[in-house]
Amino acid sequence: MLAKAFRLRLRGSFAYVRAHGVKYNERALSYVVLRGRGKRIGFIVSNKIGKATKRNLVKRRMRAAAGEMLSRIGDGQMIFIARPGVTEMSYAEIKSCMASLLVKAGMLKEGA
Repeated sequence: MLAKAFRLRLRGSFAYVRAHGVKYNERALSYVVLRGRGKRIGFIVSNKIGKATKRNLVKRRMRAAAGEMLSRIGDGQMIFIARPGVTEMSYAEIKSCMASLLVKAGMLKEGA
């Protein structure tokens, strides 16, 4: 689980990161990062993904995966955006997809 202290929650914060951050894409997830400024992570799962139960399941899986990798993630404000197709993915697939995006962005430290 990802502690609330590490979550990006305000609408303005999401807008700022999306406007000024760098975007990376993977098969069912997108990732936007704005380096520095502490470590805060936000998640976007739109209505295109499905009904509330599916959206909440995807958010829980993404939060859990981020929580497990938190000590290895570099500083920055970041947003993971779910895209259609993510509902068919297992927790392990979502976690590996998130790790792949973090490696592409150079935000995942080895070890730790």
